[in-house]
Amino acid sequence: MNSLTRLTDRVALLMYWLGGVLIVAMMLIVVADVAARGFFSLTDGQLDLTFVGGIELVKFSLLFSMLLAFPHAVDKGQIVVDLFTQQMNAARLRFFTGGYTLGFGLLGAAWCWRFTEAAHSARQTGELTQDLLLPMSAIYQIASLALAVLALRALLVGVNIVMGTHAPEQEHHS
Repeated sequence: MNSLTRLTDRVALLMYWLGGVLIVAMMLIVVADVAARGFFSLTDGQLDLTFVGGIELVKFSLLFSMLLAFPHAVDKGQIVVDLFTQQMNAARLRFFTGGYTLGFGLLGAAWCWRFTEAAHSARQTGELTQDLLLPMSAIYQIASLALAVLALRALLVGVNIVMGTHAPEQEHHS
């Protein structure tokens, strides 16, 4: 189980970095789109540098950046209300935090299942995105894969927290 945990940790870290790259790409797309629209406006439509699909690129970049970041962040900074947990002993706190993380894994698995169904349906109907005409089945499959990693990592981390072999990284807020 330790090798599987280490492997999912590495995959989650790689996905986290890829999510960061998508955030930067999203910002560059927005800047380029705004600049192109500005040039279009300044030249009274003589210089048309606008591009189709900018909104879709931003939308999907945001979706994937979040989905790719979730697996790495599953054990970092979960919201724990100090009022309820400050009086708990270590074993109870471990059980509470591990149970929450396990629940998050189950939620990720449910989302993965739903996106897998959506990918199958989109493949059958040939559903495409509105502007770029990308196959929605591929988008749903990528989302499903990211959520599968989230589910697996959350389940592994949750079990390790409950068993006391993993200390959750939490931020304490006053």
